[in-house]
Amino acid sequence: MQEHKITVDVFGKWYGTPPKYRVYVDNDLLTERDFIWPGHEVFIRENILVNLLPGQHKIRVEQISIHGKIIARNYVVDGTTSSADFITA
Repeated sequence: MQEHKITVDVFGKWYGTPPKYRVYVDNDLLTERDFIWPGHEVFIRENILVNLLPGQHKIRVEQISIHGKIIARNYVVDGTTSSADFITA
């Protein structure tokens, strides 16, 4: 296993109650967050350090509330632009 750094921009847009989301790598839940930052249209950059075996992996940002909207963009794995599906060496 080797440590890898993954970043992803998570955009939230809402009126009233902020949305909630979870971040997974493969099937492992890494975090669950409420969008608590001020404003109604905000993005944060998730910085994720994970130990992974070589092979194909997937990062997933899943909205878990009915409020607002969550969009994940700008995936980067070990400093290289990527997609939600990626391969480690």
